[in-house]
Amino acid sequence: MKAVAASWDAGALSARLAAVLRGHLWFAVAALFYTLCALVLAQYYGLPDSVRLTTYLFLVPATTAAFLLVFCLAYLVYVMICVRPKRLIGYLVSEAKEKWLTLERLAAGFLILLILPVFFAVFTSLKALIPVLNPFAWDATFLAWDRLLHGGQDPWRLLQPLFGYPLATSAINFLYQCWLFIVYGVLVWQAFSQRDPRLRMQFFLSFVAIWALIGSLTAMLLSSAGPVYFGRVTGLEDPYLPLMDYLRAVSEAYPVWALDVQEQLWQAYVDDGDPLGKGISAMPSMHVATVVLFALVAWATDRRLGALFIAYAVVVQIGSVHLAWHYALDGYVAALLTLAIWRAAGWWVARDRTIAGSYGATLANTANT
Repeated sequence: MKAVAASWDAGALSARLAAVLRGHLWFAVAALFYTLCALVLAQYYGLPDSVRLTTYLFLVPATTAAFLLVFCLAYLVYVMICVRPKRLIGYLVSEAKEKWLTLERLAAGFLILLILPVFFAVFTSLKALIPVLNPFAWDATFLAWDRLLHGGQDPWRLLQPLFGYPLATSAINFLYQCWLFIVYGVLVWQAFSQRDPRLRMQFFLSFVAIWALIGSLTAMLLSSAGPVYFGRVTGLEDPYLPLMDYLRAVSEAYPVWALDVQEQLWQAYVDDGDPLGKGISAMPSMHVATVVLFALVAWATDRRLGALFIAYAVVVQIGSVHLAWHYALDGYVAALLTLAIWRAAGWWVARDRTIAGSYGATLANTANT
């Protein structure tokens, strides 16, 4: 009883919460710095209202709640089928108290999820500003470099003999569109994970850096629209028209949702409409960057899970080209930059004692999940 009472002592609770906050210091600083840079940039260019901080204020929490509900239901099914305890309710209550609803897990998880809506809103705002601050100018260059890297051929033409079949195209489109759900799933998993505090913080520092450095800074410097918009932004002869004709033909028999999304993005770009999820940017590919990051953290957690994410990263790279979203080079650059960021974040985390301090020590005493 004394131990229980001590665990709920106000001083002890404050110390534990302070340890969680210290363990997330650099993540919060990085997200705040990114936000301040966006606000200063918008102010400098006379566009102070272009950076909106509340775009995802309700969407991210609602989506997170949905994912947590799905996890709870899946865990309940797992316990009932695989564990089969004699007293189901008692087992679940015990697991909740000792494993899932610990102060450190909840505080660490919700701290991350409080910051992410603002972070994503800033990213979306900056993405919409890319063609305003630096009009699309690199598409013709990336087309030439793509051909140079692939023996004088357009990469999409090299993929056609392998994937240029309606069912294959529709399947690739489905897997590619699953990216957003996978992003949310991995974020929720890592936000509430307590298996390895250093690996978790390496992931979140890399996540912030990828979106800021790859998705914003590099995308702005190498402003490009992508193959699907090549003719519209360059005024040159469009070598991707046969690919687009093929995709439209497939869509008459099988779902190719990419076509609808691509047209919605173009209309939002032309009309300067609702910024939610909008913005056009090809180089580098954020789809590839994020799934490569997921493969890295998954591989460090479990090799089988890592292999699954590596396979998905390959599918995303293929889909980005086959569905005319990206030049192949966009994915190559994204993957290389992500690997560099992952290594740099790992080096930084290894030097930071706050992550493995009292916060890490507390986590070591909790369930290894």
